[in-house]
Amino acid sequence: MGARRAGWVLVLLLAQGCGGPPASPEAQKPSEAVLSGALVTQTWPVVMADAATRAPYEAHPGWAALVMRRDYPAALQAFGGSPPVPAGQARAHLEMSAALRQAAHLAARATVVLWRDERREEDPPQVDCVVGISEILLGEPDRAVGSLATCLAGAPGSLTGPAAAWSRWLRDSAEWPPATPLDATPGAVDPVTPGRLPDLATPSCHVFSDTVEGREVRVADPGVLLKLALWHEAAARQALPSADGAITLLLAPWRLPGEPSVLAPPMPVPMECLFGSTLLAPGDAALAAEGPSDLDAWVGRSPIAAVIAPCVQEGAIRVDCANDRAQGLFEQLLAAMRIRGGGEQGFHRSFGELARLGVLREAERIAGRAGDDRAMGLLRLHAVDFSIGSAAEPAYLLSVAAWNAGNKNASRAADLLHAQEGRIPGVEVARIPLDALQVRIGRESAPGVPMH
Repeated sequence: MGARRAGWVLVLLLAQGCGGPPASPEAQKPSEAVLSGALVTQTWPVVMADAATRAPYEAHPGWAALVMRRDYPAALQAFGGSPPVPAGQARAHLEMSAALRQAAHLAARATVVLWRDERREEDPPQVDCVVGISEILLGEPDRAVGSLATCLAGAPGSLTGPAAAWSRWLRDSAEWPPATPLDATPGAVDPVTPGRLPDLATPSCHVFSDTVEGREVRVADPGVLLKLALWHEAAARQALPSADGAITLLLAPWRLPGEPSVLAPPMPVPMECLFGSTLLAPGDAALAAEGPSDLDAWVGRSPIAAVIAPCVQEGAIRVDCANDRAQGLFEQLLAAMRIRGGGEQGFHRSFGELARLGVLREAERIAGRAGDDRAMGLLRLHAVDFSIGSAAEPAYLLSVAAWNAGNKNASRAADLLHAQEGRIPGVEVARIPLDALQVRIGRESAPGVPMH
C-alpha cells in the first residue's frame, strides 16, 4: 500500500509539473518536427511515457523527493531504506556536488567584487585571504599569489592557516583536487558515507573588525563549499562505482573555472542519472560536458544538438530560432509521449518543459562560448523563467546567481540563493559575502536609483 501511495504522489506531482493551466488543443498540435523519429525515441521523456518503465520510479518516494522537489535530504533518507537504492543515492549526491560547486562559484564572485573590485579603506586586512582563495577558484592563480602574500604579510587570525596552505599549493604543486589546502579548511570532516550528509562541525564564518569604526565584519571561506562539493562527489562515486565515468561526465559543466577540465571515458549514462533532468539522452550529457564548437558532428547522437544546430551560424546562435525550435521540441515530445503512453497524461507537460529548458540552456552555453553576451543574457532570462517547479534545478540557478553577483546584481543573486537554502545543507555559506555585497551596493546607490 505504501508503494502504491508513493506512486500516486509522484503522478500527482508530475501532473502539477512546472505550473500553469494545460495548453489549449491548438497549442498542443505539433509543429514541424525538429527531431528525427530515431532521436525522439531515445529521449528519456518518451521512454518514461511507458507506464511499465516508469513504474519503479513512481513506486519509490525517493524519486519524487529528488526529481519533483529537489529535496535532497529527504531523497537520501528515502533512498537509504531497506533495501537501499544506490543509484538514487548517487544521483542525489551528484546533484548536491554540482550545486555546491556553483555555491562556491557564487561565494567567490561575491567576494572578489566586494573585497577586491569594491575594496574600501576600512575593510579588515583578513579579507585578502578569502580574495586569494576566491581567485584560485575563479581560475586567476596569478592574482591569487599577490592576494595571499598580502594576507600572510599582515592579517593574523583564523584565515591564515587555509591561506598559507593554498599559497604553498600554488607554489609547489597545484594538483587537483587541492587536498592539503582543503585539509586546512574548516568544514566537512566526516568519513565519506553514501546516503548521509556531512556534518559542518565548525562555524562557517570568521569575524573581524573594520579598521575605522571597529564594526563587526563577517567573512566566509569559499573553500568550505568546495570541500563539501568534493565530499558529495566522492559519496556519489562510492554509491555507484559502475557509473564513475558518467559521474565525471555529468559534473563537467558545473566545475569551477579554476578546476582543470576532465574528459570522461566513453561510458553509458544510466537512466537514473537522466530521468527528470534537462539532458534528454546520453549524447546530450557528452555535448554539455565537452562544449564542441561544431554541432554538426553531434546531431546524430544528441537530441539537443539536433534541435539547436540549424540556429548556429559561424559559431553564433540566433535567439529567436532557438526559442522557436525549443517550443517545437516541446510539442513534438508531447505528441510522442501521447502515442507511447496510450493517451495524454498530466506529467507529459512537465517532461516537455524540462526538454525545452535543456535546449535553451545549451543555446545559452553556445552564446557564451561565442562571446555574445546579449544573446547569452536573453537566453538565460528565458531559461530562468522556465526554471520553476520540477524544472528548478539548483545547480543551474546557483550558476545564474554567480553570474548576477559578478554583474553586481546582488539582489537577484540573493533571491536565487535563498530559494536553495534548506534544500542543500551548506549553501548558506555563500550568503555571507553576498549579503555584505548587497549592503555595500545599497548604501552607495544614489537616491532614487534602484539597487542592483
